[in-house]
Amino acid sequence: MTIDISRKYAGLAGICIASFLGCIDLTVVNTVLPAIGKEFAAPLRDTQWITSAFMIALSAFMVPAGGVADKYGRKRVLLTGLALFGAASLIVGVTTHFAILVLFRFVQGIGCAILYTVSGAIITYLFNDSERGKVLGILFAVNGLGLAVGPVIGGLFSGLLDWRYAFLINIPFILISLWLCARYLPEQKSVQARGLDIPGCLLLIGALISLVSYFSLELSPGNGRYLLLAAVLLSLLFIFHELKTPQPIVEFHFFRKRTFIAALAATFSLAFYYCAVLLSLPLFLANVSALNDLQIGLLLLPATVTFALVSAWVGNSSERIGPQKLIICGLLLFILSGACLAPAMASHRVWLLIIPLLFFGAGWGAILGPSTLVALRALPDDRAAVAMGTSWTVHNIGGACGIAFAVSVIGDGAHGDSGYRMLMYLLAVLAGAVAGICLLLGRKMPLR
Repeated sequence: MTIDISRKYAGLAGICIASFLGCIDLTVVNTVLPAIGKEFAAPLRDTQWITSAFMIALSAFMVPAGGVADKYGRKRVLLTGLALFGAASLIVGVTTHFAILVLFRFVQGIGCAILYTVSGAIITYLFNDSERGKVLGILFAVNGLGLAVGPVIGGLFSGLLDWRYAFLINIPFILISLWLCARYLPEQKSVQARGLDIPGCLLLIGALISLVSYFSLELSPGNGRYLLLAAVLLSLLFIFHELKTPQPIVEFHFFRKRTFIAALAATFSLAFYYCAVLLSLPLFLANVSALNDLQIGLLLLPATVTFALVSAWVGNSSERIGPQKLIICGLLLFILSGACLAPAMASHRVWLLIIPLLFFGAGWGAILGPSTLVALRALPDDRAAVAMGTSWTVHNIGGACGIAFAVSVIGDGAHGDSGYRMLMYLLAVLAGAVAGICLLLGRKMPLR
């Protein structure tokens, strides 16, 4: 299929806008959570669902979204995802009911899963082999920028205007993306389309909701045990179903490969770590250090700018240095970050957070791309889409678990800094454990 180059890059611009918005909405909410909590008089155990609902939807729908796009047309499904994401953004931005806000954050997550998955799939047929590496690099750079600026944008809007504009600002850009994609992207379907694993989606959603509820809801010990038991049983049923179904959400068959397990451990711990930090740090700065939303957004700049810069450098250096070495370096930076954030919090001097945040941003950037690259290399080329889908699903599950874990450690998050400090030390220990696992799994594998 030959497409005029100007039309291809106009279509790419539409895809990049869509993917950028999806990445922003993954992290923008962290700096507006304190403002949302104040407006709705909701404690942390409630407001964390605004982030958790989004992550749960991402976890369950990324791989199925790819299958639906292959079957019904990638352009059509991308446009549907954009419309869904835009409608949900509008409702989140105007609703005065907390339950509706959480529900449509889940819908936003479904739309975002479509944007993430289908945008990459469209690029594979829109550009030829000689162009694809450069174009994917552009898309990943845009995604990294979106993840990086999300917390800052949230702080700026919440501090200068109103937290609702952090979601309403999506609307004009979605309209631009819709126009570009509708006008310049060709339609394409796959001759071997994947089916939609509805039972798998439902089991994964149920398991994650049960797990997050166990950590975040204030329940009696008996009711808490029932939730934990439900989470374990649903997880086991999900694994059993995925092993039997011909088109699973997570390919557990590939967990026999040591490199693949190491990559999944790295991407799970990455999302666990950054979601826990980006949830808890703005709350600490608002509740303990009494900073306003604008100040919080600006204080996160060292982490987000470092993440963007390191991601770009890592993208150009992965082949030369070796992705597994970069992953270990990133985990070591996470250890340093957690170990330094805790005493900096105890000092109540916010400027002491800057160096640990630089470590945090550098570690984030060092792990994100290489963990995906290792997962892709662990499997044959014809299973690249499966490797990517499984990797990102595990990544999003890690984020949902990190949020739930952070809430369980912090408690109500309103008084004192002990819970925040304990969380940072525990995250440092987690990063150390995962670094050990990756080193152990890599003993018989070449590091380059």
